Amino acid sequence: MTKRQAVGRASLAGCAAAAFAVVLARRNPAAGAAVAGVAAAAAWGAFAPSSPLFGRPLRRGPRNRPRAALTFDDGPGRSTPEVLDALSSEGVRATFFVLGRQAERHPDLVRRIAEDGHEIGNHGYDHGILVFRGGAHVADQLSRTEAAVRRAAGESAMRPLFRAPHGYRGPATARAAAGMGYRVASWTRGVFDSAEPGVEVIAERASRALAPGAVILLHDADGWAPERSRAQTAAAIPAICRAARRRGIELVPLGELVAP
Repeated sequence: MTKRQAVGRASLAGCAAAAFAVVLARRNPAAGAAVAGVAAAAAWGAFAPSSPLFGRPLRRGPRNRPRAALTFDDGPGRSTPEVLDALSSEGVRATFFVLGRQAERHPDLVRRIAEDGHEIGNHGYDHGILVFRGGAHVADQLSRTEAAVRRAAGESAMRPLFRAPHGYRGPATARAAAGMGYRVASWTRGVFDSAEPGVEVIAERASRALAPGAVILLHDADGWAPERSRAQTAAAIPAICRAARRRGIELVPLGELVAP
């Protein structure tokens, strides 16, 4: 299910709930208000990436340590080598939430991510939206991606971290992920690099977001157009890393950031 399809279905469900709440409120205002409140809460829980309603996600690390994490979604893709080169030049390790579909297409890049010392998390197999999906579907997305990463980089390459596409989650998402040993991850700040606003804009937004415990969302590919370039993101990495050093913030993988 694409983002547009998921939002469209949610909109229809919301309209139906609103209509029902209006009819119900004529007879029982309290009941009508309750239905409207439940519908609003469900929408918030599904589409707000850091909402705790359907399971509290990891969205930041401790604020009392001068560390932050750069995370990259949707790869590997054509710009992943540039991202890896930039991180290597800066001596920075990051977390890559990979798609299983892309891991199958670019096993050499998955292997390089691991060999360069970065952390590999699970982003699902095909970037499909999970809001209306059941546990079996979520488990299949996770297991297929695990298998692709394992074939490319070995048994221990995948870390037990899962970020749902767009951060959208349904009632079954966290339960299924937890059942497979995953912690669901979100982010502190997204810099909207996927909109390609320019290298300087990406660097400036990410630099502003740097703070102790921050988890920064970036992209090394595009979940809907897999071979689309993320050259702007790659080119912004040196400036982001310099900003972190100026502020005395160490950039580490997400798993290290949130470790006790």
